[in-house]
Amino acid sequence: MEIDELKNIWKGNTARNTIQDGPGGSTLIQMLKKAERKVLVRYLLMSFFMAFAFYILGGKVLSLKKYDDLTYAGMYLLFAAMIAVFTIVWSTFIIFRKNNVNEPSIDFLKSIRKKIERRKMIRRIIIPVYLAAITLGITLVYIEVLSPLELYLRILIHLFVVVFILAVSYLASKREKRRYERTYKPIEERINDLLKDYGNT
Repeated sequence: MEIDELKNIWKGNTARNTIQDGPGGSTLIQMLKKAERKVLVRYLLMSFFMAFAFYILGGKVLSLKKYDDLTYAGMYLLFAAMIAVFTIVWSTFIIFRKNNVNEPSIDFLKSIRKKIERRKMIRRIIIPVYLAAITLGITLVYIEVLSPLELYLRILIHLFVVVFILAVSYLASKREKRRYERTYKPIEERINDLLKDYGNT
């Protein structure tokens, strides 16, 4: 096979794997980069508060005295839930490299779409499971922590904490859904259109 033919085949494969969308592709990536800067701030804040919770619960509370087995089980469940959510959430962060910004490839757009879909899955499935684990963990801890109090006080305190967690999580979920509808849904739809144009779904 001639050298020129090999060059033409290579150029054809490169063109098929790179989104030649001009200003549209550039605008898409710029929109996404701007949105991801805000995501980075939220993820860093989440990481800070989780690290602080680990420090207080693991470094301070658990070192104070010997606890019942249920209390330790509750603490470890809280730790496991936080670690799991931390890992899953950070796995959705989109990392931009120079080539991806200048000439976004089909594979890169597919990876973005997967991460956006994973974020929706986190909101619909992972967060409810996380809340259930957190609630169960707090319940196990409160069995011992609140044991000196009257029964009605234990019930009231526990209900208040659970309702507070659920209320904050509900408001955060609604806000996240609005953010998706406003920012990420148009980006996702644009990516789908680009992939369809290039024969990829």
